[in-house]
Amino acid sequence: MLRIASLSSKRFFSITPRRSNLIGDLYVNNIRQFKAKPLTQEEIDAAVKKFQLPGKPTIPQVHDLSTEQVKEYEASEVETQTEKPTEVAADDGDWFVFDTVEADEHH
Repeated sequence: MLRIASLSSKRFFSITPRRSNLIGDLYVNNIRQFKAKPLTQEEIDAAVKKFQLPGKPTIPQVHDLSTEQVKEYEASEVETQTEKPTEVAADDGDWFVFDTVEADEHH
C-alpha cells in the first residue's frame, strides 16, 4: 500500500531580512534625478573640430648622380671588417666534456 502524505494546512514561510544597499540605492536615486541640460549650438561647435583635408604630399627629390660619380663608386675599394682570430690558451682545455657512463654488464 502506498501512503499518501497529507498536506497540513500550515504553510512554512522563510523570512529573510531585507538587505539594504545604501550605495546602490543612492546611485539609483541620483540616476533617476539626473536631467541633462540641453546644449547650445555654440557648445556643440566648440566641442567638434572642423574637418580639413590634409595637404598634398610633396614629391621627394632625386639626386642626379653624374657618370663620374658612378664610375668613382664602382672603382672604389670595398671596405670589409675582419675580426682578429682569438688565440685559445693552451691551459684552458676543452670546457665541454661528456660524462662517461660505465655500463654494468649484468645481462
